[in-house]
Amino acid sequence: MKPLIPVLSLLLLATACAPKPESQPADQAQTAQTQPEQAPAAAQNAAGDDKAAPENAAHAGMVHDPSNPPIDCPLRKQGIDPTQMKPFEQIEAYIQFLDREDRKIWQKPEEVVEAMQLKGNERVLDLGAGSGYFSFPISKKLTSGRLFAADVEPEMIRHIHHNAMLKGVQNIEVKLIDPKTPEIPENIDVVFMCDVMHHIANPVEWMTGVVKQLPSGAQFHIIEFKQGDIPNGPPESAKIAPEKLLDIAKSSGLALERQVDDLLPYQIYYIFKKS
Repeated sequence: MKPLIPVLSLLLLATACAPKPESQPADQAQTAQTQPEQAPAAAQNAAGDDKAAPENAAHAGMVHDPSNPPIDCPLRKQGIDPTQMKPFEQIEAYIQFLDREDRKIWQKPEEVVEAMQLKGNERVLDLGAGSGYFSFPISKKLTSGRLFAADVEPEMIRHIHHNAMLKGVQNIEVKLIDPKTPEIPENIDVVFMCDVMHHIANPVEWMTGVVKQLPSGAQFHIIEFKQGDIPNGPPESAKIAPEKLLDIAKSSGLALERQVDDLLPYQIYYIFKKS
């Protein structure tokens, strides 16, 4: 049975991450348009509620016990002002697009996680985690390990954190990263990156910076769309040829360990290791 999160903790966390109430113009309440597959996949995740809780709801009749550690909003700890973030409603359509049911038919998240062959004690980085589409299935395999969900968009980081909090998932930690020079957590055993590489402007430089932060022997899993006429994926001009993807990995300090064949109909799946 998953541990239940105390109501007091939820209230304190909502207060920590919520901005102060303020009026917004009506035009700011418009719903964001959904984007095709090429919308920044490395830019979707979330943490904490941006709707301000009533001031008395979290404090009336409640006294903080100093023996309990404080609950900090991960966004505030990373220097992000939640009051400047888009409301949940403005990213809900895109999250629904990423998490749509029909995607499971060809993306096969459960099968992909099985193909990762995790032992359960790894520190896994979901780089460009988006809505957390793979973060949560991977976290289920980590019995004693930890999943770090990293993305460049604070709204998506907020979404993942909020979702993990509601589901009582305690082995997921969110991290906002710089799109040009991402700083990743220490001692990562496995990096997982799905449909992200084709969004990166300078892939060799970017990948080299990430690989340098990994310990020797760390794995790097990369999934990208195949070339050709397929019903899903970015425009043909944005796709990366397999030989170019292998060159990028090699130039970044990675060596091909194996390729997962006959699993994904529209994508290639490479597993590299830091050489």
